[in-house]
Amino acid sequence: MTTQPQCTYTVIGLRRDVDFTDLLIARVQPGPDADTVTVLRSSEDDFTRWAMDFDAPTPDAAAALAYEYCRNDPDWE
Repeated sequence: MTTQPQCTYTVIGLRRDVDFTDLLIARVQPGPDADTVTVLRSSEDDFTRWAMDFDAPTPDAAAALAYEYCRNDPDWE
């Protein structure tokens, strides 16, 4: 079985502030752009706009990594 090459993807979305584990993904784009994405304050009281880079073989895999990160990151609070 061959492995796919890893690429860096930027995952952009909304993080739910109520329990800090939900992430609503708006976009997954190629390239390490999380530092340059302007994350504006959301008009929603219960969400914070969010962006982070992930290395993955596909955009779907990067999204899955972002969901997993949100579920398991103890420092999100």
